[in-house]
Amino acid sequence: SITANLGDAKSTVTHPATTTHGRLSPEQRAAAGISDGLIRLAIGLESVDDLQSDLDQGFASLKD
Repeated sequence: SITANLGDAKSTVTHPATTTHGRLSPEQRAAAGISDGLIRLAIGLESVDDLQSDLDQGFASLKD
């Protein structure tokens, strides 16, 4: 389940438009404020420096 880690000690990154809200129509998602470009960060107990590094690496890979 995509929500299995929510509330867990681990951080997760999800894309609501294709996961938690994937069954909604584009119009319903828009009404709920869920755009196709939205990502959700659920922050766990990892070090802030580790999280920043991981996010930097992930975003840098999008530029390639």
